[in-house]
Parts: sequence; C-alpha cells; structure tokens
Amino acid sequence: MQYVAAYALLTLGGKANPSEADVKGLLAEVGVTGSDAEIKTLVDSLKGKTLQEVIAEGLKKVGTLSLGGGSSKAAPVASQAQPAKKAEEKPVEKAPEPEEDVDMGGLFD
Repeated sequence: MQYVAAYALLTLGGKANPSEADVKGLLAEVGVTGSDAEIKTLVDSLKGKTLQEVIAEGLKKVGTLSLGGGSSKAAPVASQAQPAKKAEEKPVEKAPEPEEDVDMGGLFD
C-alpha cells in the first residue's frame, strides 16, 4: 500500500508517469526501504494509465464485492414469530416529600 500511496502522491504532485526511481526516492525521504521488485511491478502495471482511470476501475471492482454476511433464507419477522407482549406496568413513583425546616442553631440567622 505504501508503494501505491507514493505513486499517487507523485502523480498528484505533477508527475504524469512516475518512474521506479521517483517512487524509491519518495519512499527514502520518509525513511521507507522499498522492495525493488514490487515497485517495478507497480510502475509497470500503471504505465500508460492515469490515476483517475485506475481509481475508477477500482471503484467498479469494489461495487461488486459482497461484504454482508446475509443468508439466502430470510429470517421470520419478529411480530409473526412471537405473540405481542403486554406492556409491563411500571410502579408509580412517589413525589418527593417536602423538606422540613431544621433548626441549625442560628447558623444562618
């Protein structure tokens, strides 16, 4: 992923077709040692394509992924599976009783 990010940054920075040396140089600037074979594969596979084309192709592939864990059999609706429960009665809360005046011995007089 770091190679793709470096390639994308170089492209967004103005290089239409970054070379292997460009990608290696950018990675070296941030302290990453890249694999020559993987960088070569990336640059060769993206040669002649714009970044926008590659992103558009990727978005089409993402749209076809099945990410849910749904089953082919629909689950029964809860209202059909169980009869409706009666609302539970909550105990009525008592209103707080008014406080009594307590003689504090002239503390606030």
